[in-house]
Amino acid sequence: MGLLEQAEATLPSSWYYEEDQYQRELHAVWYREWICVGRAEDLEQPGAFRVVELGSQSIILTRDADNQIRAWHNTCRHRGSMLCASGEGQFHNHRIVCPYHSWSYSTSGELLATPGSLSDENFPTDELSLYPVNCGVWGGFIFVSLTEKPRKTLGDFLGSEAELLRNWPLAELRVARSETFELKSNWKIFWENYSECYHCPRVHPELCKVMPVYGRAVFDDADLPDWRPEFEGDAGVGRVGAGASTWTMDGEVRMPLIPGLTDFEYRSGVVFASFTASLYVVGHPDHVRSVRIIPTGPETTRLVVDWLLPEDDQDRTAENLDHMVELGRLVVEQDGKVCELNQRGIHSLCHEAGVLVAQEYELWRFHKWLRQRLAEI
Repeated sequence: MGLLEQAEATLPSSWYYEEDQYQRELHAVWYREWICVGRAEDLEQPGAFRVVELGSQSIILTRDADNQIRAWHNTCRHRGSMLCASGEGQFHNHRIVCPYHSWSYSTSGELLATPGSLSDENFPTDELSLYPVNCGVWGGFIFVSLTEKPRKTLGDFLGSEAELLRNWPLAELRVARSETFELKSNWKIFWENYSECYHCPRVHPELCKVMPVYGRAVFDDADLPDWRPEFEGDAGVGRVGAGASTWTMDGEVRMPLIPGLTDFEYRSGVVFASFTASLYVVGHPDHVRSVRIIPTGPETTRLVVDWLLPEDDQDRTAENLDHMVELGRLVVEQDGKVCELNQRGIHSLCHEAGVLVAQEYELWRFHKWLRQRLAEI
């Protein structure tokens, strides 16, 4: 699909702040789709664990004794107590022990012991393993799906978007810098903002210097009359403008180039891969940037932004890292401000819905996708 051929209405404004609608979306999207919840490097050693929250659901991520990453509902099979109260740590002897009645489980989920209980040879120990959560890893990113049977395998969900970054050694990269942003806006507003560049000339002047096409309020694949996906002074060689090589304030690369990319990928400066609606990953010649989206309420969203580099990179000086992250951080901060303005504005009694302009076709796709998900619950 190219540009929208006619004006299209947005989602109803109430969908961005009503609690009932937020709960519907948790059940239709966040508890059913594949959701990125972290990096495999967060669980370096067998027995390591982290607890992540999705809506009202608490999930244990752990690396078991066989070095496999697994996910479990943070709930004891006895009477439903939370198993892990702390956000991260190490399971002693690979045992998950309930803090209430001391039932213990292996990191592979099996019930091992029920201390202090009266003996009963008919007690169904084999049937009381931890509640499993579907879990998979791609490129070092951990994904979970809380539904019993996901609509797609993780591979099918990742699809062609994952192929866009196939030459970046994602699984071998490590987080060199991580920053968290708390936004006072609905998660959909942030995803919509990410999906269009209509706002770029006014909101991101620094980015538009590095990416001249963004100054025209379009992405480089827009279907405009007489449009050529090229950049002034650098026709046909990539996405960043003349004199720029990557997403930094001056467009310069200070970190070593990531080996294994094609000549076009080095010249391009930026490749996006989007995984609706919890993650997008951006490949640059010298680093990778990922943004995780986590809804925390009807009108609040948490963003976790990671900058990834090869583990043995010798140029990770504080000065070089600051140079690498400065533009990406600024873009997120700028986006956060306008998303919060958007959130406040839609509370107007007279604004029941908005309208999309032609180059906001990705928003139309997103709205269609969300309506389909909501219709299935």
